[in-house]
Parts: sequence; structure tokens; C-alpha cells
Amino acid sequence: MKKIIGVLLFVTCQFLCVNASYSEVIERIVAIVNNDIILLSEFQSLLQSAKESDSSVSRDNVLNTMIDNMLLLNEAKKFKISVSGKTKKADTDNSVVVGEYIDRRIKALIHVPYEDIEHYYQMNRDLYRDKDIYDVRDAIEEQLVEAELGSKLREYIEELRKKSYVRIQLNEGN
Repeated sequence: MKKIIGVLLFVTCQFLCVNASYSEVIERIVAIVNNDIILLSEFQSLLQSAKESDSSVSRDNVLNTMIDNMLLLNEAKKFKISVSGKTKKADTDNSVVVGEYIDRRIKALIHVPYEDIEHYYQMNRDLYRDKDIYDVRDAIEEQLVEAELGSKLREYIEELRKKSYVRIQLNEGN
């Protein structure tokens, strides 16, 4: 009886070893951001989309963008910012939530003085040939706000990264 059990155990182990050697990794973790993960399939999907619109985009840029969006999304959730039932896809919902968070927490605090608008107008008069400053003031203000928003957003994301746990596990072969 002991011999039969021993032989069965040996044969079973042989089958398990053969199956394990032919196993395939279905999914990998590319990055860990606090308590969230970025999967290889998500990364590859976004990388492919980014390459279609801009072939010079790098893997690191795409991954860093994903990490930044995840950090901003987590902050938005802390402030209980959500979307209405207008959008259906989760990715769209997340980008709308992040956009709303940026508008409320960063863009709302940006003020462009009239003197800056006037100075920009004077420096770029050739762009606004026959237009008075009052006709283009809103467009100039929006342009200056967007420029300031980019700067403030980079600073804010750097602060978030310093306070967060971010581990990148992307290898060259992935």
C-alpha cells in the first residue's frame, strides 16, 4: 500500500512539474501607486494609443502620466469629487473626475492681473492686428491661466509624488 501511494505521489508531482513549466504569465504589475496598481495590459493599451497620436512618445512618459493621473484621481476621491450619470466608460469617468478636481483645487486659485494681460497684448500685437485689447482680453486671460495651470500642476504633482508610495516595476522586456 505504501508503494502504491508513493508511486501515485511521484507521478502526480511529475505532472505538476510539467504543467508548471508550460505556464504563462497572464498579467503583470507595472507600477504600484499607494494601494493601487497599474497592470501591464493597461499600460500597453495606453502606450499603443499614445504612439498612434504621437510616435515619439516614450514608455516612461506614458507610465509617468498614468501614475500622475492615479495620484490625482486618489486626491479627487478624498474630496469626494465624482461625475454625474452623463458618462458611461470608467476611463472617461476618471478623466472627468481628475479634470474637475484640477479645476476646483488648482485652476480656481489662479488669478491673472489685468496688467499681465495688457503686457501680453503689447508684446504680441502682431497676433492681434486690428483687434482692441477688450476684444481679446478673455482669450489672452485663458491662455495665461492655462500656462500658469501647467506650472502649478507640475508643482502639485511633485508634492503628491513626495507624499506617496510609488514603485515602478517596468522592465525593458515588458
